[in-house]
Amino acid sequence: MQSRYKQLKEKLPISRLSDDVLLALRVLYDDPLDIVDLKQDIDDLTLYPERLQDSYRKEWETYVLKALAEDLKRDEALSANEFIENIMQRVEEVEQNNTAYAAYRPLVAQAKTINESGNTLVFPSPFRQQLMAFLLPVSTVE
Repeated sequence: MQSRYKQLKEKLPISRLSDDVLLALRVLYDDPLDIVDLKQDIDDLTLYPERLQDSYRKEWETYVLKALAEDLKRDEALSANEFIENIMQRVEEVEQNNTAYAAYRPLVAQAKTINESGNTLVFPSPFRQQLMAFLLPVSTVE
C-alpha cells in the first residue's frame, strides 16, 4: 500500500493551484522550527524573483502535500467531507486574517509579474554566472 503522501501526490492537482492559494496553504502549514524558512524564501524573492518558478513553487507543493498527509493521518476519525471542510476553513482564515500571508502575497505577486514580463531579463547570480562560464565549454564537446 502506498503512503498517504504518494497517494496525495498522485491524486491532488496541486500544480494547478494559483500562487495565492498555494501560498495560503504553505503559510497554514508553516512550522517556524522547520529547517525550511518561508520568511527567508519570501525575502529572497525581492532579489531573486526567478526562484518562485525555478524552485520555491515545487518546494512549497511538496511541503504542503506532506503536511496534508500528516493532517490526514492525525484526523483519521474525520470523514472526507469533514476533513475537506476543516482544511478549507483554515485556509480561508489564513487568507482573511493572517498578517504573514498579507505581507507575503504582494511580494509573491511582484516576483510572478517580473518573471512573466516579456521585457524583463533576470540576471543570474554571480555564483551561477561563474558556474555557467565554467561549464559552457561542455557544449562544444562531441
